[in-house]
Amino acid sequence: MKTLSIETSSKICSVAILEDKNLIKKIELDNGLTHSETLMPLIKQILEETNLTLSKIDLLVCDIGPGSFTGIRIGIATIKAFTDSLNIPSVGVSSLEGLAYNVKTDGIICSIIDCKNNNCYYSLYKLENNEYTLLESPKADSIENCLNLLNYKYSNLTIHFVGDASLINKNLIQDMSKNFVLSDTNDNLNNIDVYNLGIAGINKYQKYGEDKNLLPLYLKKPQAQRQLEGKNIVVKDMQLCDTENMEMSKFDNFWKINILKDELTSENSHFICAKLEDEVVGFAGLKIVLDVADIMNIAVKDDYRRQGIATLLLNTLLNYCKKNDIKTINLEVNEENFSAIALYKKLGFTECGLRKKYYDKKYDAILMKKDVTC
Repeated sequence: MKTLSIETSSKICSVAILEDKNLIKKIELDNGLTHSETLMPLIKQILEETNLTLSKIDLLVCDIGPGSFTGIRIGIATIKAFTDSLNIPSVGVSSLEGLAYNVKTDGIICSIIDCKNNNCYYSLYKLENNEYTLLESPKADSIENCLNLLNYKYSNLTIHFVGDASLINKNLIQDMSKNFVLSDTNDNLNNIDVYNLGIAGINKYQKYGEDKNLLPLYLKKPQAQRQLEGKNIVVKDMQLCDTENMEMSKFDNFWKINILKDELTSENSHFICAKLEDEVVGFAGLKIVLDVADIMNIAVKDDYRRQGIATLLLNTLLNYCKKNDIKTINLEVNEENFSAIALYKKLGFTECGLRKKYYDKKYDAILMKKDVTC
């Protein structure tokens, strides 16, 4: 059985291919790019270097978190696309379970990941006879509460800690109990290993079968969602003054600021933006010729994605087109942008063409349109 394992919950994007439980090839990349830019090229590279195609893969494994909200969504969306198109079974494994597999000594293992401000994600496992058993389900809490709980419930047992939070809180852990042991001070052994993640996925698949409903494991709400609660997003016509202090790098570097400013001053363009107080968290625009409009861009700031802002912007553009007797609205989307394609189809857009190798001379552009009078 051949398994493709991918890990996108941390800053390192990594992929591995396993034959049964033996590693064939592993590639790790930490070059500052977002995982949306890195993951697909890595998958293509590892398949080429192992002389394989996706059709030869028997199982897909991905990290479901906790970790980077954006990275987790990218990994799961990619695996779901492969599963849906090629009917390959898939399994999701938590980051904490993947970390536990770094430890090979029988006993109690606490996987622990830093989530800032003296908080952590953690869970507890027991390793015995090469089998990892969950003792404490994944939780998000302060590091002090985590250690107090473990010290109270497992006071007579040695606990091996693994994960970046064990290094960050090294002194606190060792001072709390003589039974608390750091598994290793090597950074690599405290990071999620995509190979071990694959082993965990294979074990899970053999025991429970495939995940029919692959979802992210969110132990706390994203910061952006917490910021949005109790506050209103305002959508308004975009002005030049709205571009002041905009960090275009937070919008995936899709446009340079001078290009956006040129479009805002064009008489054939109509741009809107979504604002949270004084912060632009999303923008979108049309190029209009007679009764046909082309969507130029829909961009949402990294930290605010999956909060309904893109849907709000797109619906606002559709309403604008209806009020201004525009009959057809067109767009193009990267074939790898699965979440955007799903959104467009949900709102009634249909595929009408293809531009080969349009994006970076690698990926096709899917052409879509909608009759906005419907």
